[in-house]
Amino acid sequence: MTERFLTEPEVAEILRCSTSKVKRLRLGGKLAYLPGRPLLVRQSDLDDFIDKGLRKQAPTVVEPPTKAERSADARRWALEQVLLKGSRRATSKADVLKEQRPAKRRPRKPQE
Repeated sequence: MTERFLTEPEVAEILRCSTSKVKRLRLGGKLAYLPGRPLLVRQSDLDDFIDKGLRKQAPTVVEPPTKAERSADARRWALEQVLLKGSRRATSKADVLKEQRPAKRRPRKPQE
């Protein structure tokens, strides 16, 4: 049985994409190919690539959080806010500017 080989433009036509996309797939190691001029891709390798892509797109079902989980998350968030409130140093813009300014030095009085 002879294996069928496809050129890069033929692969792009089957995948309905550009040849540069096929090149990115090849160089990324996602699509096997035979180097040369013209570059060739086995039909079986292309079929494997398409099968892998179809399996990846299977939808995953994500369960929404339960009421208990939501209330626990809300409680955790509220406690963090209360605990962090006391540890914050500079809350207003004036406080931030005070921290950035160097302290003013008063001139020394001459000793008599």
